Amino acid sequence: MDNSAAHGKWSGRQIMVLAGIWLAFLISFITRLSWSTIMPSAIDSLHFTVQQGNSYLTAFYIGYAITVLPGGMLADKFGYKKLLLAAVLGNLIVMGAMVFMQGYWDGLALRFILGLVSGPDLSACLGIITEWFDGKKRATATGIFNMCTSFGLTVINLYAPTVMVHYGWRAAMGVTALFPLAALIFAYFALRGNPPFPQQFGIKEANGQIETETAMTRLKKAINNRSVWMLAITGLFATGAKWGVTNWANLFIVKNLKFDVVTAGTAMSIFGITSVISMVVAGWISDHSKWSRHAWAAIFMAIFTPTIIGFALTPQGSLGMLYFWTGAMGVGAFMFSTITNNLSVEVAPADQRGTVSGFINVFNQVGSFLAPVLLGQLLASTGSYVTSYLTISVFPIIAVVALLFVRESDADKNN
Repeated sequence: MDNSAAHGKWSGRQIMVLAGIWLAFLISFITRLSWSTIMPSAIDSLHFTVQQGNSYLTAFYIGYAITVLPGGMLADKFGYKKLLLAAVLGNLIVMGAMVFMQGYWDGLALRFILGLVSGPDLSACLGIITEWFDGKKRATATGIFNMCTSFGLTVINLYAPTVMVHYGWRAAMGVTALFPLAALIFAYFALRGNPPFPQQFGIKEANGQIETETAMTRLKKAINNRSVWMLAITGLFATGAKWGVTNWANLFIVKNLKFDVVTAGTAMSIFGITSVISMVVAGWISDHSKWSRHAWAAIFMAIFTPTIIGFALTPQGSLGMLYFWTGAMGVGAFMFSTITNNLSVEVAPADQRGTVSGFINVFNQVGSFLAPVLLGQLLASTGSYVTSYLTISVFPIIAVVALLFVRESDADKNN
């Protein structure tokens, strides 16, 4: 194939595809993060303890961790589009059911199921990007795609607190349930057409042995390099820290800093906006720099630790400092993810990108559900939100060290 055209401007079809996966993954984040924003009001209404409310966060990530790897493997086998649309449909069904939850256990089960049905979403989206964008555009496309993760946080905090104040938390959950419906319809039409770089099927046709290998054999081959494991360790600590502090931020602002839920929502909207901007900037820098992607990822990740510390030490009643440190933490928490997501598919064999990104995402999700548990245990033992945040601020430093051992050239060794 002549890829010269691929280095020019983006085509209309590429823009539509990116918009389709952007919206599909956006609603995944709106639905998964909805409980974090609604939790301060919902746990009071349902007479839950903070630990019970926190277990809803953990339940989602346990379900998600279970299906990210098999979801990625299924995406490689059946196609990225099919698995993505299935995940969106699952979000629609579960969020509709959560509006009517009555007690602790049915809500916990629904959050777990929401995690299960969301498992294939990231691997499918990253696979679609590799099929539609060449290497000179991929990090920028990934950066724009990643905007939806933090934009989802901004969206939920823009409407949910206000809806809760006027109509209650169930109404906020009901509004949230409308997003997957819109995304399912749009993505179905946006993802039509044949991609210019269909790696997953091209490799299978060129090498008949791939079809005869067992799933476990293919998995072992897919993850048989150092970079995949270093990215997995990076995800365990960095993604754990990211979602630990993000999921606890509203609660920290309301319970420890003594601001109201609307102010907390405004602060987290700023968090979302700064993270959106930083992820696009990160992708553009990576595509236009001669430095390696893993070096940039390490630089961006090193920003995270001081911003967690600054946020944790925000003085009570200082609105300006709250907004500043919340915005700064948005940069620290999300800027690196554009590059690490890109690396997760670029170090993979060309026909197993869903599998490798799914494998790395297992560690991301293990970190994501262990971090809130760790924060909860620290809070229970110390009684201090600040101590909990300061402890988890060490995690990004460990991830930076792991990133230094990643090499993009490892992809060539697998092909």
